[in-house]
Amino acid sequence: MEDSVIELPNGLASRGATLDDIDVVTELVATCELDAHGVADVDRDDFVSGFARMGFDPATDALLVFESDTLVAWTEIHRGRAEADVLPSHRGRGIGSALRTWTEERARELGFPDVGETKTDADVAARALFLSNGYEPTYTSWMIRKPLEGPPERPLPPTGIEIRSYGDQDARAAHRVIDVAFCEWPGRDPDPFESWSNVLRHPAFTPELSPLAFDGNELVGVLIGYDYPEAGEGWVQQLATEANHRHRGIATALLETAFASFRERGRSTAGVSTDSRTGALDLYERVGMRVERSYTRYTKRLT
Repeated sequence: MEDSVIELPNGLASRGATLDDIDVVTELVATCELDAHGVADVDRDDFVSGFARMGFDPATDALLVFESDTLVAWTEIHRGRAEADVLPSHRGRGIGSALRTWTEERARELGFPDVGETKTDADVAARALFLSNGYEPTYTSWMIRKPLEGPPERPLPPTGIEIRSYGDQDARAAHRVIDVAFCEWPGRDPDPFESWSNVLRHPAFTPELSPLAFDGNELVGVLIGYDYPEAGEGWVQQLATEANHRHRGIATALLETAFASFRERGRSTAGVSTDSRTGALDLYERVGMRVERSYTRYTKRLT
């Protein structure tokens, strides 16, 4: 164990992360989710994919805190977005404050103008920590799900629209549709194809569960679907429609097509995460999805 690179209570030490740490980080995050919500949504593959992101080095952009050989806290920073968790048994000892200080310093080193972290609204202590240290609430996120019941029913696409599954030849066009749509959000920077394509390398990505909408030869709508058979869930990872093709029912058709595909695979639920920047909550509620819990993004200006 290396010497601590941050100031920590006696008996604790910290170091950067490696690929060999993925299992213990997954276990720590699952423990924290169970404490907050009674259910763990984290998936090991999220860390496999996350540690492989372009521009992210777990040795310098993540920090693990140990007591003896037990991982008790962790944090990471990527493109100004931080994540951090402390075991419930080790809270109230200043570890969270130390991690917050580290992410701010690392964000400054990387040249980010601000740093932000999204925390469950069930964590009132985290909210108090952020608000007392110059962070402001900037948007709300929701975990949304829908039970999939009865036989799968595939919708008729809107007039003039053809829907088919994703193919390898669609990668760059799909990226373009998604990135242009997502860059309409306040404060969202373009995501280069080489970075975005990590979404397609995620082990849960399933082309057959990822419907695309075409108007003639033009790709105008994209849904990236993930499959989690052990959880019995299909997941909508990303959804976007070209701006000049909205209000035609394309997004609804893509969702209902994905739901039918999930059901055909035997999945019992469909899930998605969205936030208040997208304006998509009404869309998901119209297709029968319901909010399970909410999160707040806290952001601090560094310059």
